[in-house]
Amino acid sequence: MDSSELFSRFSINRLDGEPVPDDLCILLPHRDELAERSGIRLVLDDDWAPWLDTSGLGEAVRNDPDAAANIRALSEVCRLIAFVAVDPAGQYLGYWRGPTRRKLAESPLVVLDSSSQFHLCVSSTFAEAVLERAYGHEGFPDLRGWLQSIGITIGWESPSQLTFPHEKLPPKELHRQLFERYRSSLRSE
Repeated sequence: MDSSELFSRFSINRLDGEPVPDDLCILLPHRDELAERSGIRLVLDDDWAPWLDTSGLGEAVRNDPDAAANIRALSEVCRLIAFVAVDPAGQYLGYWRGPTRRKLAESPLVVLDSSSQFHLCVSSTFAEAVLERAYGHEGFPDLRGWLQSIGITIGWESPSQLTFPHEKLPPKELHRQLFERYRSSLRSE
């Protein structure tokens, strides 16, 4: 697949047709090497949404008001995220577009961890989010050097030099609010 087809497919399938961010334009052609070096895999598929799969839950769990409220809240918050990648632990990385569906270029990065908790990343680009996750691990210097060698600028030595994104309504808080609302409505039925 040539670069223009790759970028087009990724834009349509993962970014709702928005332009591919500059760092991802560099990383997409190197996605296999990125996965080898960091364990983080960029996903091109349009129907990729494993975080919404509840098929493994038993009927009793799905019928529990708290579980049902959590599943519904999780699903709604995830619809406001343009997920683009997964790590080996089953954690998903994406852009938090929020309820206003802001442009990708203005969206902070977010992780949905393996226990279905949302965490904003202390990074301004996807490449920084990948590097931030590797900080303190043995392969960090090599990953940083490789990112720089393919043309990605990294302007920090430690994530402590980065600014945590200020969000009026972060995904974790929206999930909590929706969970409470849905739990109340399910218990009153």
